Amino acid sequence: MKFIPAYLPAVGYLAALRNSETLECCLHSHYEKQTYRNRCTIYGANGRLNLTVPVMHNSNGQRQTDLEMKIHYADNWQKNHWKSLEAAYRSSPYFEFYEDELSEVYQQNHQGLMEMNLAFIDLFYRWLDEPFSMTMAKEYTPLSKEEKQLLDAKSTPKEYPNYPQTFDNKHGFISSLSCVDLFFNLGPEAKQYLNHLT
Repeated sequence: MKFIPAYLPAVGYLAALRNSETLECCLHSHYEKQTYRNRCTIYGANGRLNLTVPVMHNSNGQRQTDLEMKIHYADNWQKNHWKSLEAAYRSSPYFEFYEDELSEVYQQNHQGLMEMNLAFIDLFYRWLDEPFSMTMAKEYTPLSKEEKQLLDAKSTPKEYPNYPQTFDNKHGFISSLSCVDLFFNLGPEAKQYLNHLT
């Protein structure tokens, strides 16, 4: 499977990676807006909450590749994202179990967006106690329609089996959220849940 790293990727995205025998990371495509490259969705007190990583665009208007995309740190977005994650998941069963390692990735101040996204994906594989093995594409390699759909923030969220969520007594079960929602609510059982999506 070919993939472009997503930010705190959705449950279905992580399941698709795990289902693939080989993973090829493709970073030579043109960066596209309104995708999960730089955004994710979590379960906030009022329902779906979108978090977006600010990126730096060329002042000359030329398109950049995914590999070239840099993170914009002017607005201290990590602090805002962390506050949102804490507000959403502090009372979840496993937030304290995972928070230190997740916070550590945020504090590393990666320059490249894809570099940071890969660090998060690598962390999630470690939480699953699995190796994250991939190759890097050396040139532009187009993604299939299905592979592109994993990054499309405008597509209709897929419905997956219910699991307990922090605010489900208010808004019911919300599917297709960032995999952090799965980890914070299910902990080690997240692996078994993902196995059922295969």
